Amino acid sequence: AYAVEAARTGASVLVADLDDVQRTSKRWADHRKANGLKPDIRVELATPRLAFDMADRADLLVIDTPGWTDGQSLKMAAWATFCVVPSRGNRMDDLSETVRLLHAFQAYGIQDWRFGVALNALRAATAKQDDLDARAYLADVGFTALPGFVRDVKDYEIALLKGLSITETSDAELNKEAFALMNGIAGAVLQASQSAARDPTSANLDVKRGKGRRR
Repeated sequence: AYAVEAARTGASVLVADLDDVQRTSKRWADHRKANGLKPDIRVELATPRLAFDMADRADLLVIDTPGWTDGQSLKMAAWATFCVVPSRGNRMDDLSETVRLLHAFQAYGIQDWRFGVALNALRAATAKQDDLDARAYLADVGFTALPGFVRDVKDYEIALLKGLSITETSDAELNKEAFALMNGIAGAVLQASQSAARDPTSANLDVKRGKGRRR
């Protein structure tokens, strides 16, 4: 959705799918192309090393990483302008694992303003309360969630299977919900870009690849 909305503003967008097993983003893009949807989103399978070299090929590079932490994913997060960490609102499962990942980011030296939690697939019937509970849980351990959230609803799943983004469903209210989260991500990316420009410790982010915006 972030890639689609950026493309609508006229930016050239490239998505690097690093999961060669699931290939979720690549399959989504193939469905989008097959259904003739616009704007067209380029998605390429890549290794972390290849992804580093893709930033100069577009105004915005979105990197879809596998859902686990290893040395390569930490290096990728350290290089990216901003890292979005999607998480459900379940404390015993997703949120606790998310907090572990965020602590790994901190231990690796990644500043807090360079990553954020996107609350994703919340239970439809209790989403507002789950949102509040998740934010309270994150606050207790020193983190915050990005503005907005999206619920676990069938219309989002159907849209993705067609190659649509979650901002392109047939339900205006669901699109509005998704837009709120995308705006939260966009604001965080802009703030991170500005903070990186002011922070001399972030100078390594611009080596060789200074023209490309990464997420």
